[in-house]
Amino acid sequence: MEVLHAYAAGLIDGEGTITLSHNNKRDAFRAPVVSMTSTTRELVDLMRSEYGGSVRTHKTYHTRHSDSFIWSVRHDRALAMLRLIAPYLREHEKSRRADLILDRYKAVTPRNGKYSDQLKLDKLEFEHLFFHPSTP
Repeated sequence: MEVLHAYAAGLIDGEGTITLSHNNKRDAFRAPVVSMTSTTRELVDLMRSEYGGSVRTHKTYHTRHSDSFIWSVRHDRALAMLRLIAPYLREHEKSRRADLILDRYKAVTPRNGKYSDQLKLDKLEFEHLFFHPSTP
């Protein structure tokens, strides 16, 4: 299994994204998302079968472009996946983002979705640090 997690980390390092994203316009805060785009359907299917999530087809705008597929996993499944692959990530920013999500996301996200004023500030600080690492 470790080989699979290292392989998945390599795919995320090269063709993937680790981010925080709104689920819809009404969400006040962002949730973890791990995604990867590939023109190889088998790779995105492998990620879905091993780590959950969903696969969708990316629309092509030119006939010379190949079909591409986007795999993504969100929320707790993204956290579970990151726990497995984080030790193998080599790209600095993706590793930093994975570690930050694993270290702080749950601490600033109440299970019931109700934020105190302080927790709102903590969550906004977390999101700012996530997207702007060089600023305090």
